[in-house]
Amino acid sequence: MVQLLGRQIVKSTYIGISGGYGQIYDLLFIGIVRLAGVSLYIHHDSFAYLGRARLLTSAVIKLAGSRATHIVLCAAMAERLQELYPSARRTVVISNVTNTYEPKSPPRMRVQLNSIGLFSNLTRAKGVLEFLDVADQVCAVRPELRALLAGPVEEPALESILRERLRSGSPVEYVGPIYGDAKDRFLRELDVLILPTNYVHEAEPKVIAEALAYGLVVIARERGCIGSLLSAGRGVAIPDSLDFVSTAKGLLLEWSLSNEAFASLSDSALRSYQDLRGEQSGGLNELISEMAGTTTIDSP
Repeated sequence: MVQLLGRQIVKSTYIGISGGYGQIYDLLFIGIVRLAGVSLYIHHDSFAYLGRARLLTSAVIKLAGSRATHIVLCAAMAERLQELYPSARRTVVISNVTNTYEPKSPPRMRVQLNSIGLFSNLTRAKGVLEFLDVADQVCAVRPELRALLAGPVEEPALESILRERLRSGSPVEYVGPIYGDAKDRFLRELDVLILPTNYVHEAEPKVIAEALAYGLVVIARERGCIGSLLSAGRGVAIPDSLDFVSTAKGLLLEWSLSNEAFASLSDSALRSYQDLRGEQSGGLNELISEMAGTTTIDSP
């Protein structure tokens, strides 16, 4: 912002683009910004329109113009965005690791696999039923393992299914929605986060970054930017070409037999996450400085 004749002039505008039909409203706001000749920053947080080109998204990107800056979550997201929507010429990668809460006390390296869990808004698309399958099969072999499920049930039809599964001898403990100190305690108790998500909008779940910050080992389905987030020793991303349940089961049973191997994974996840957060925080600070100092661009 700058002052001119007592009036404030907006120098840059940030818009978080919708993943669906909310892009109709995005078109309106972007049109106003372009007419005002203001520098535009568009934040992408969904892969729903990156599976294939969509007419509405194409209209949004074209209206934004080739000088707009597109903030994405990983390099793969940038590549896919530019492949489908060539008008998105300038991209900046800022991971969600810059937007997660850090543990209240120093995180610890896990030295033994004692517990597995899923923490999310609970829907079938987030893989809740697959998590129950993994827990049932692993705990049948290793009954000493704890299996924990946390989060609000966001899908009404799922409630009765969950109730029946948990009542019929499942080893899973459902602890319900957790916030604040309860969430902190849950993540401290957990050793492995399992996220078999098939969510259409899934890009880079913050719950994975939170788990890594606590030193958890993560197993997740490879969707959106998850593969990138779990690279460099930060976890395991299981591709769609493999059966998630059997692959996750094999990994967990292997880790339960070797404390040394599991401790090494936890240490690697924690250290690599901290490196990534430092790197991405620097990029975010640079972007904020750029947005604050951007000069007005010419109207289209």
